[in-house]
Amino acid sequence: MNKTTIWTLILVLCSTLNMAAQYQQGDTLVVQTLTFSDITKRRGTFKFPDSNDGYAKIQMIRTIKCDEKTTLDRYPCGEWDYSTHTHVYVPINDSVKEIFELENFVTPYGKKLDLGEDGFTFVYDVSDYAPILKGSVELSSGNTAELVDVKFLFIKGKPVRDVISVENIYPWGNYKYEDLADEKVLKPVELGLNPNANGYMLRARISGHGHNGPRNCCEWDSKTHTYFGNGEVLFRWNIWKNCGDNPIYPQGGTWQFDRAGWCPGTPVDTYDFELTRFVDPGDSLKLDYGIEMYKDNGEKKGNYIQSHQLFTYGAPNFKNDGAVADIITPSSKDEYSRINPICKDPRIRIQNTGKNTLHTLLITYGLQNGHQYEYTWSGQLEFLEKEEVVLPNIPWDEAENNSNFMVSVCQPNGIPDENESNNMMVSKVKLPPLLSSSFYLIMEANDKGRAHETSYSIINAIGEIFYERESLEDEQEYEEYVEQLPKGCYELRVKDKAEDGMIRHWWYRNSEPEMIGRNGRIAIYDIDFKLVKELKFDFAEQEVFRFRVE
Repeated sequence: MNKTTIWTLILVLCSTLNMAAQYQQGDTLVVQTLTFSDITKRRGTFKFPDSNDGYAKIQMIRTIKCDEKTTLDRYPCGEWDYSTHTHVYVPINDSVKEIFELENFVTPYGKKLDLGEDGFTFVYDVSDYAPILKGSVELSSGNTAELVDVKFLFIKGKPVRDVISVENIYPWGNYKYEDLADEKVLKPVELGLNPNANGYMLRARISGHGHNGPRNCCEWDSKTHTYFGNGEVLFRWNIWKNCGDNPIYPQGGTWQFDRAGWCPGTPVDTYDFELTRFVDPGDSLKLDYGIEMYKDNGEKKGNYIQSHQLFTYGAPNFKNDGAVADIITPSSKDEYSRINPICKDPRIRIQNTGKNTLHTLLITYGLQNGHQYEYTWSGQLEFLEKEEVVLPNIPWDEAENNSNFMVSVCQPNGIPDENESNNMMVSKVKLPPLLSSSFYLIMEANDKGRAHETSYSIINAIGEIFYERESLEDEQEYEEYVEQLPKGCYELRVKDKAEDGMIRHWWYRNSEPEMIGRNGRIAIYDIDFKLVKELKFDFAEQEVFRFRVE
């Protein structure tokens, strides 16, 4: 890692920052659709740009908020987890409209849930839907479990590749598992590929629902899904989503447990499959969707909500183009709130947005108006592939809350970048709280034979363990005196092997009430035994509390 001095030198190396900053701040068109003032309105017609020419990217910013004004039930956020969707309705004729799904979001369990004054925001890249996001657009999003705000950002510039068209391969819908497996629905289709196009992509968005058979299919059971092309396997995947690291937590329900493609309070997973290498322009492709055959145990009565789409593109607009796709830490984004704040190695995501394979990329990063650092990434990324990069640490003691952390990239494969508009990104720094070097850690264990699942440790920024306990014993209280930690950045990690945290098993209240047990507790007290911090016991996989000692 080489240290440079200030951002002025970076301008000489990459010549990107001013242009990129202006791009983000001044050259974005905002289209506001639904707002928090729309208490019950969830569908309407909105004015979008007449043409998508001249836009590098389209983002959908979707925010949900708990509020006493919501009408679905008596809770500020709806009690249950509901499947909701953002749909665009495209007229086929005077009386029929085709539904295009932009995203599928399952609402969080709303009992005792507070999403904050500003709500909780998810950011979606919807650039591929450019052909249907222009002119007069009829759109719907969400239900009345929460208040919803949806806006679209049209960021000016040249896209990575032009989107020619988007089409539904099958109608969006809710399908029975039995009908899918027996091919009563979603039968093979003949796709005629645009002869004037250069690229093609398949997109699948599937969520499993229902409680049928011994594994409660299809919400709680992982099944294999396949795209066949002309009788051959093109792509095969399983839909199964880890819910233990859900950023919206805790919730008033069984949010902790993994599900088929979704978690309460998260978007449904989207799977993109680049079809280009399997076909030629103008080909006819017999495409067939298949699902793992059901067993004769009742599971076939489960169901799947499905969206299958084909995107057609022009040729890549750049040969050599590296991009900063995201800053994961430090970040103020809601979706990364569970892994922030930090005072250790920054994590970013880079992307190859050029036609040529990306082998090296120069990354410059640091605090705005502070020292800047360089890191040369090396690897192999094909067109549109992404990779998460952990950057060497920087001295965070130079930062203040709400400082800007800046990342820029340049010199893909050691040559000039052809597209400077995606070379830089900025995020806000929020520092972990300060603690005294000495304090008490109090742990109250669960009962019912669960305490052995829980462990804890205190670790510094370079991974050195200062305190550790590999398991607890039922109903025991632990008083760990943490004494004279050196100056630095630390994490208190409390882990649970069963991934159900330290919450009592309230969901046994009807079937096995004797197994409910009691909640655990995690707390920090100062040396005078005054409460400093009460941590969440309903944390699923792990609860991480980051702090600094000066």
